[in-house]
Amino acid sequence: MANHCAGEQHSDSEVVGLPVQNHRLQLNHRAKCHILKIGHEKTRVVLIDDAFSELAPVQDMAAELTYEQESATWYPGVRARCPDVLREALLQMTTGVIKQAYHLAYHEKLADQGSWISIASTPAKELHPLQCVPHFDSQHKTDFAIMLYAGRRSFQGTGFYRHNPTGFENITPDRWPDFEAARTSYTPETGHRKQDYFHHSNDEYTLMGKIDYRPNRLLIYPGTLLHSGLIDAGADLDTSPLSGRLTVNIFAGVN
Repeated sequence: MANHCAGEQHSDSEVVGLPVQNHRLQLNHRAKCHILKIGHEKTRVVLIDDAFSELAPVQDMAAELTYEQESATWYPGVRARCPDVLREALLQMTTGVIKQAYHLAYHEKLADQGSWISIASTPAKELHPLQCVPHFDSQHKTDFAIMLYAGRRSFQGTGFYRHNPTGFENITPDRWPDFEAARTSYTPETGHRKQDYFHHSNDEYTLMGKIDYRPNRLLIYPGTLLHSGLIDAGADLDTSPLSGRLTVNIFAGVN
């Protein structure tokens, strides 16, 4: 799979002007949606470059927030609640795209399940073992991750994986028992799992493809899809919204 725009494509975007104190968010009406099909299961991942006409208002908004060490989820870093106006702008931009790309019915509505602005900052030596392997966000096919790369420079991006012992690329309720049993009983041939961020392939997981971190790039993928942030612990970790690996993360699902 290519690391940028490839495969089946369609366009579905609009301009929305939203006042935010001294900021103004404007969605890019020229942004195009690219649908990538990942792995043997051909899971659809939506990529939208240049999602906002200007990324600076998003970055300025992020710079004004107070960040705290993550405790509610497995995110390896600090987070702040996403401002309502930014969350609503992204949901307005992506709801129609999600319905079209994932063949949802017109009447089905997406509900916010949690929205944050995030900065990767946890040292590799402090990662929980489950943060050292690819993960999934939900077992429901109609739950989606919406992620905007919002930093001021490029970083490594997001990788998508196959679990080799089971062959699974998506984890759903019927697959969960076999996946969990295999994950729990797994014994690597060369010792324990590496205490580090996962950004490669090994005998347990295969990297099927990746999407590079480019500022103002938006990704959408099902919460069932195994994935991992491709984070370089020696270069990418930072707690500052001005220089860190900043992402806007929205989780949304069908009511």
